[in-house]
Amino acid sequence: MTTVVRERSAVRAAGVATFVLVGGVPGAGKSTALARVAGCRSGVRVLDSEAARRDLRGRVPRGVPYAVYRPVVHVRHLAGVVRAVLGGPRDGAGVLVVHDPATSRVRRWWWACLARRAGWRPVLVMVDVGRGEALSGQEARGRVVRGRAFARHWRRWAAQRAGLVAESGGSREGPADGWSQVRVVGRGEAVSVLVGVVDAASPAGVRGAR
Repeated sequence: MTTVVRERSAVRAAGVATFVLVGGVPGAGKSTALARVAGCRSGVRVLDSEAARRDLRGRVPRGVPYAVYRPVVHVRHLAGVVRAVLGGPRDGAGVLVVHDPATSRVRRWWWACLARRAGWRPVLVMVDVGRGEALSGQEARGRVVRGRAFARHWRRWAAQRAGLVAESGGSREGPADGWSQVRVVGRGEAVSVLVGVVDAASPAGVRGAR
């Protein structure tokens, strides 16, 4: 799939506290990208629903299907993200990278609003993959989203993709739906784009690999 990378603004604010929302349909590769970014950049706080799932899996009796406690995982992850966002940046700086499907425009808007109110510069990175690629990604990770749930995510993304790319690539000044920067990238470019966002938000003295 052709990669589309667009920005609402050319502003690259180094050293500014930044909230990065990594979105995409289930199976797009969000957790993989977040794990790689966390592994190669120090000083970045990453909140991934996969971590919440692993934590809860160790607390439930062996053999209990994931479908049984999936809602609890989602609630725990959401609560953790809200706490982190509303807690604001530490010492006015730092980078918070969060996993969320973000296929709902209203949900994206709320995240941007919460982040801004708490003192973060909100950046949206959407991982764009084809339907077949997303389904293969779910099979590869060993967790397949329920058919109706995936269909809902896919319909939303398919309906919004062109508009989101056009909005992020426009020349009008000001944020798109509250976001300071918007990127739509393919799975293969997700890590490099995220690292670029993290480095741009970090003071030069604290950038670098682990």
